[in-house]
Formats: sequence, structure tokens, C-alpha cells
Amino acid sequence: MRFSIFFKVFVLFMITLFSFGAFAYYFVSSQINHENYQNEMRHYQFVTTINEILNNYSDYRSVEDYLYKIGFRETTIENLEKVLAKRHRQLRHRDIGYAEVFKFNDMVFILLKKKGHFVLYRDLHTISYRNYFFAITAGLLLILSLFLFVLQSLLPLRELRLQVNRFAKGDKSVSCKSKQKDEIGDLANEFDNCIQKINAMNESRILFLRSIMHELRTPIAKGRILSEMLKEELPQKRFISIFERLNMLIEQFARIEQLASKNYGRSKEKFLISDLIDKIEKMLLIDEDKESPIHMSSSNYIIEADFDLFSIALKNMIDNAIKYSDDKQVFLDFIGNDLVVSNKGEPLKEDFEKYLQPYFKSSNPSQAHGFGLGMYIIKKALEAMGLNLSYHYSKGKNCFTIHDCVLNSYCDLESDEELPPPRKFERGERNEGDRKSQLWG
Repeated sequence: MRFSIFFKVFVLFMITLFSFGAFAYYFVSSQINHENYQNEMRHYQFVTTINEILNNYSDYRSVEDYLYKIGFRETTIENLEKVLAKRHRQLRHRDIGYAEVFKFNDMVFILLKKKGHFVLYRDLHTISYRNYFFAITAGLLLILSLFLFVLQSLLPLRELRLQVNRFAKGDKSVSCKSKQKDEIGDLANEFDNCIQKINAMNESRILFLRSIMHELRTPIAKGRILSEMLKEELPQKRFISIFERLNMLIEQFARIEQLASKNYGRSKEKFLISDLIDKIEKMLLIDEDKESPIHMSSSNYIIEADFDLFSIALKNMIDNAIKYSDDKQVFLDFIGNDLVVSNKGEPLKEDFEKYLQPYFKSSNPSQAHGFGLGMYIIKKALEAMGLNLSYHYSKGKNCFTIHDCVLNSYCDLESDEELPPPRKFERGERNEGDRKSQLWG
């Protein structure tokens, strides 16, 4: 179970408050009992002294002076009557001496028998517990002040967390500067510096990539124009295909850059697998006059994903499958809602998760091609669409499965349904407008 730091501070405050209350109650109770005992012993000592004086000397004048000296004064007849009534109930007319001590309504009295009548003296000293309650109140206020001080110091953490969440969601305009002169303020300022550095690096990277793409587009466009001026048809088509491939690579780089910076706006749509394969064949410069190395169990299945992102992922998977297969062939099969890309060859030598890391190089020299970014790009593109990739080896084939990307239904090109079947195209003829006109599902 996860608890916030504010909850922990509150629990600590309550424990401290309860502990202080228990200690204060025990301390004050013990002090009150101790003082009551001391006062009781002192009053009985007064009575003993008075009785000794009267028994030995019968000097009432000295007794009155003594009572006056220790803070007793003669009180009212009303109090005398109450004390006598209490004495009557307690002693039942037993004569125990000249002086007796009584406690009545938190007041202490000494009853003096004087020549056949009684005189009542009250102790003017009052027992005050204000100091104890003042100390308890001061302690409670101190604990409360410390709690509020700590809470006030921790409040910037909540604001910092909100700013971090905003930054994680792509808001680059957040600012975490703090004037607080403690560790939390230092943390906020360091994080603000980190944000500024990341923003500067992102801007520099974007400017660098856009500059490269801008500089490459001009010679590609010129090359395309010059290719169309060629008189021979075969070289002309070949050069045009190459420059189209280069232009698509630049567009792919732009999307990968957006994907890496999490600025890519995804759009989920439905499209035929055949349309997707046509685009991938163009991207891979597969010769139209030769047999395609891509084999599908059916070309009528419908994929539901972002077309551009999915084409990047599947293009890299097919490119790797052809590159590392024994027969330079790749197979696409549909199992339920999953798309399986497989090729013939030896199983992977390393753990599959390692191949998904950027710049990974296989220990097998025959598999150590490129920069090690292909599988990483595949992983990131699929993750951006909420899709998962898995690997297994079966019957001499490496099988890579993209889960939950295929719809249960599929489009039958030869069916006689009321809806017209999608127009058939030869490989390489579909364009972007044709692709969108053939969405089914």
C-alpha cells in the first residue's frame, strides 16, 4: 500500500500529539497527587503543633498568632456550621483534641475548640495548577507549530509533482523555480535547470534534423526532375523509384523523430493489409518485375492502427526478416487478431529483450548489421499505438507476433455482397488517395 509523504507527516503528528497528551496527563496527575499529599501532611503538622501548645500551655493567644503566621484567618459562621455538620457526621461527637483539620470544597479549615465554643480558620493559600496547564498548552502549540512548519515546507513538493507530470505529458513550458532555501528548493531549482537543458537539447536536435531534411529535399527534387527527362524508359523508372524511396525515407525520419520526442499525433484507422504491403514494397525498392519475397496467407485482412506508424514498424520487421533469412523470403500469417511475421533461419542467439534496446549489436557476426536501431524503432512505433510484440521459434522459423492489430472480420475481394468489393490494383499502383477509399470494417 502506497502512502503519500503528507499522510505520513500527519500520522507522525497524531502519534506525537497522543504521546504528549498521555505524558502530560500522567505528569500532571502525579504532581497534583504529590502536592495534595504534601499539603495534607503540612496541615496535620499544623494541627499537631497547635494541640501541643494548648495541651502544655493553654495559650490561645500564641495559637492565634501561629495560625495568622502560617496564613490562616478566621472565617464566617456559615462555613463554621458546614464544617461542624461534617465533623458531626465523621466523628460522632468524639473529642480528639483542641484542633482539627478539614477539607471542604477545595478549601482547608482548622477547627479550634476554644473555651466551650469553636472557632474556624481558613487557609488563605490556594493551590493553583495554572502553571501545569500553561506548560501543556505551550507544548501543544509548539507541536502544532512544528507540524504546520513542516507541512508548509513540504507543500512545494506537491506543486513540483504537478509540474513534473505536466512536463512528462509534453508541456515544455513548465517552470519549477523556487525561492525556498532548503533541500526541496534546491531540488526544484535543479529540476528547472534540467528542464531548460532538455528543452535546449530538443530544440537543437529538431533544428539539426529539420536542416538535414531540408537540405536533402532539394537535391532529391532536382534528381527526380532530371530522371523524368531521361529518354530511356527503364532507367527513368528506376531512378524515379530511387528518388521516391529517398523522399519516403525522409518522411520516415521525420515521423521517427516525432515518435521519439512523443510529439506524434496518432490516428487510428482501418486499412487492407494489401495496401500496406504495397507501400512497404515501394519503401524497400522491391523490383516490380520480379517475384516479391513477401508471402501472405491472405491479402484481404483489415488492420486497425495508425497507417504510417504501422508501415514503419512492419517495414523494419520485413526488412530484417529478409536480411537474416536463409532463403531471403518472409511470410505473413494471420492468427486470430494477431499478425505473425516469420522467416526461415537460426533462432536468435540473445534474449529477445536485448534486441529491442537501441544500438544493440549481436555477438553473432552474421547478424551484426546496421546500427542496431531497427527493432528499437519497431518497439517504439508499436508502443505508440498500444500494440505488443512477442517472439518465438517454431519449426525452423523465427516468428514475430504483433498482437491485437487484425480485425476479426476481413474483406473478401471475390464476394457478391451488396457493398462493392474494393478495386484491385497491381502492385505499386496504389496511392494515398486509393488507400483511403478502400477502408473496410
